[in-house]
Amino acid sequence: MDSVFTIYSASAGSGKTYTLTKNYLRLLFKGDALGRFRQILALTFTNKAVGEMKSRILDSLHHFSKKDILDSSNSLFQELCEETGLSPNELHNRSKVLLKHLLHNYSFFDVSTIDKFNHRILKTFARDLQLSQNFEVELDTDSLLEKAVDRLLDRAGSDKALTKTLLAFSYEKVDDNKSWNIAYDLVEMGKLLFQENHSVHLEKLKNKSIADFDLLKNSLLDQIQQQAQQTKEKAESVLAKILDDGFQFEEFPRQTLPNHFKKIRDGEQSVKSLYNNQLEKNLLDGNILKASDTRDTALLSEYLLQEYRAIKKSLYQRAYLRNIYGNVVPMTLLNEISKELKEIENEQDLIPISALNELISKEIKGQPVPFIYERLGEKYRHYFIDEFQDTSQLQWENLIPLISNALESENEQSGRGSLFLVGDVKQAIYRWRGGRAEQFLNLLGLKTNPFNIQPNIKTLDTNWRSASEIIAFNNAFFSSVAPVLGDEVYRNLFLQDSQQKFNPNLGGYVQLSFIEKTTTPGDDEFCIEVLRTIQEVLSKNYQFSDMCILVRENKKGGILADYLSRNKIPVISPDSLLLANNPTIHFLAALLRLLNNTDDKTAAFEVLSFLADENPQLHDFVSIHLEKLPAFLLERFELDLESLKRISVYQILENAIDTFQLAQGAEAYLTFFMDFVLEIEKKEGPGILAFLEYWEDKKGSLSLAAPEGENAIKIMTIHKAKGLEFPFVIFPYANAALDDKRKKKKSWVVSDDHISSWSEGEFLLNTSQEMLSYNTNSELAYLEEQNKTQMDALNVLYVALTRAELGLFVITEWNPPISDIQKATTYSDLFLYHLNSEGVLTETQRQYSFGKLLHSANPKEEISEDNHISYITRSMGETGHKISTTSGQLWGTDAEKAIEIGNLVHFALGKIIYLEDEPSVLDELKSTGQIQGEEGKMISNLVHNTVHHPLLKEYFTSSYTIYNEREILTQGGSPLRPDRIAIQKNEATLIDFKTGKVDPKHKAQLERYGDAIKSMGFSIKNSIIVYIDKEVNPLFLNT
Repeated sequence: MDSVFTIYSASAGSGKTYTLTKNYLRLLFKGDALGRFRQILALTFTNKAVGEMKSRILDSLHHFSKKDILDSSNSLFQELCEETGLSPNELHNRSKVLLKHLLHNYSFFDVSTIDKFNHRILKTFARDLQLSQNFEVELDTDSLLEKAVDRLLDRAGSDKALTKTLLAFSYEKVDDNKSWNIAYDLVEMGKLLFQENHSVHLEKLKNKSIADFDLLKNSLLDQIQQQAQQTKEKAESVLAKILDDGFQFEEFPRQTLPNHFKKIRDGEQSVKSLYNNQLEKNLLDGNILKASDTRDTALLSEYLLQEYRAIKKSLYQRAYLRNIYGNVVPMTLLNEISKELKEIENEQDLIPISALNELISKEIKGQPVPFIYERLGEKYRHYFIDEFQDTSQLQWENLIPLISNALESENEQSGRGSLFLVGDVKQAIYRWRGGRAEQFLNLLGLKTNPFNIQPNIKTLDTNWRSASEIIAFNNAFFSSVAPVLGDEVYRNLFLQDSQQKFNPNLGGYVQLSFIEKTTTPGDDEFCIEVLRTIQEVLSKNYQFSDMCILVRENKKGGILADYLSRNKIPVISPDSLLLANNPTIHFLAALLRLLNNTDDKTAAFEVLSFLADENPQLHDFVSIHLEKLPAFLLERFELDLESLKRISVYQILENAIDTFQLAQGAEAYLTFFMDFVLEIEKKEGPGILAFLEYWEDKKGSLSLAAPEGENAIKIMTIHKAKGLEFPFVIFPYANAALDDKRKKKKSWVVSDDHISSWSEGEFLLNTSQEMLSYNTNSELAYLEEQNKTQMDALNVLYVALTRAELGLFVITEWNPPISDIQKATTYSDLFLYHLNSEGVLTETQRQYSFGKLLHSANPKEEISEDNHISYITRSMGETGHKISTTSGQLWGTDAEKAIEIGNLVHFALGKIIYLEDEPSVLDELKSTGQIQGEEGKMISNLVHNTVHHPLLKEYFTSSYTIYNEREILTQGGSPLRPDRIAIQKNEATLIDFKTGKVDPKHKAQLERYGDAIKSMGFSIKNSIIVYIDKEVNPLFLNT
């Protein structure tokens, strides 16, 4: 019997997607009902992974449905025959039927990101949570945060308590030799609010006022001052005791011991400077006087050691209090920023994407599972969760009730649901985003299990991606360096779980290159070595597109891209795909800046430079027209800047694209850019200044997705490369620190004692090694963070080294080799330690290789270009219409205009839940160019007349629970989709909107809807067909 709860531990390249696909298909083939896929929910973390999983499932079904599958040796097909007990012919025939049914009911093919699934749950329960039905999930949390900080700073001067706190924050920055400008720091600090690891703690502070934090701060300050005074007095007592016992300070070696206590007596309180010596060891050994002094110092040594430790404990306690004190103002301001964020979210009907899990956890998770399923309109029996190591704690806890219901209850056929978890703790590289790899570790180790059913744990231990030399190198390397990890569980993971079996693909090549460390380290050496490596691969008859360069930071990728481009190497990098770096987009942005301020000479110069188009007389061209640019544009291009100022940004740009004939050569960039413009107009309005402010803020991050099929070297971050594979991987800058001290971290620590009347009992601290000496809780918090930081670093390295199929090139830095792995601080140390442990490291050799780089067996081929898709635009002079470049565009040809108007009315009514939603829905359709002109007025009137019709208005009020276009699954598996269901108590009113003439089929359709609703236990109050043409005519059916 198959286990209903299966966990797959899937190392890199071990066939994770293949396994997921096989298990998904096995469920489909083993079930009798065609609609069984509607009971399956597969969750992963990126849209790319969703697309890949859906494609694999559909491609497999498509391949199985072909006749030639019966004569092939397809391993997936054969395994499914064995595991389902179906004959090849049965599986082939069923594949054809399943594929057709799945495609015809594609909306029920639920492979989704976990965020999209959460969004769907919130939409369903929006009314229960008192959220607007039109709420939007805000992905751009940085922009939201900046607005909140601006609003907070606007309160300065009028809010006395806040002003005092902001001034205190400024003074503290000045004391630390930093700029007094606090806006940047507040935004950086505010990012903690969107991190699940911190938001749970910050939630406890939401009811605290600035006055509460002031009380805490004053209490801490009193304790800090008391500690300082007490340690001074103790130090003075120690010095007096030394003299009273007949010893002189000069009799101590270099007077180190007396000077230590003198520093404390004179006000030195820094534990970092006071306790970085051998004094405590000397006291333990009794070596306190000069070697020539033979007097008995046993009693004095014992006394001094006791006092030394007592003062040390006090000073570390003071350091602990100071650490807390230094974070009280940040905690105060975080709390205030959080309040501003809530106000913005309420005003604009926004929910940050980071808040989805928290909202579901607080408001929905406790609901009965059948009720949740009923509201969703689906009941899932089978769950797949991919990349489980990156699942956050709240995400997992929110899913547990739904999964538990599926696993532990039986359906009508006495069958249970199932759960497939797939992941790899070694590839957990998203802890900063809330990922909790320890959840997966605990499940694998059977330490925790939220279900009553024991899991069947399987390990995918064969690497099907890489050639044998690469697998062998990684097996040996990670076993060798695993002891660098302080946590035993993490260490064993790499000692044991990183060992992969070989696939039949023999050969492969690994090269480690070490660059000499210089006093002024730069990028040139790495760039030169990367270029040499590329040329080495090309010399073996491979293409540029066979190579990928992996970096940890986009900044380094940009440096490499610039260097390689200057050396005529084609690259696809984040910088090369930035919208702002495209000349056409840069020109359009400059034109908008010029419209905003006609005196902007920089913008004028950029506009003219673009129009000059490699004119050898560029300088003369610009000089002639710079001062009279508006007149030049009007005369040469018939472009009137003053008239452009009266229309929206989108219309300005459409006009410019047409006037300057920009559509050729930048189609992808223009499409992306114009979609962005529409989105900003919807958020910020049509004004030029509002758009430019948003553009300046976001232009550094807006980029196209990397195109497929282009013969160029890809440059990407390791995080972006996760889940991908490439024939050759080049990994430069492989000298990163295992713990980057530049990244300032914060930790929450439960206090060992009660500080003031702070009932929460936990505080925010700056994470530092000092925490080892504060108290037990801070020591445990620091060690836990250190262990996780080390694990993060090794996981990132594991992902980088396991992407290659044929060749892996690592370019790192030469350091003096270490003999103790515990002293390793960088990736370079790990590579050198490994080579040393293998006995191949020499003092002079700077390059090491394993295997052989062979010539390509396939000759180079020209990569065919994708089909060209033109960017279509119309100037304002032609039509006055906006062109929506989004996939939701609904305008058709003239012959279809009546149908399209009907579709748009239907579309708008589908988005309106209650009467008050009408204005915002129509405004949204206008802002996105979907309704406009005379047709737009007609559509708006029809929608308004429908919603406010005397016989229909009642069903658009909040006294009813509304389900718009919610699909109902019938017993036969066929979906029904009524336009609108209004439920009051146990009575349902069905409403269907139609255009055109009365048709008996419409009545029959509504009757089918009514039968389905009745089978769910509701009675039918009214069934209404609303015919919408030039007028609104509701037809009530006898029920």
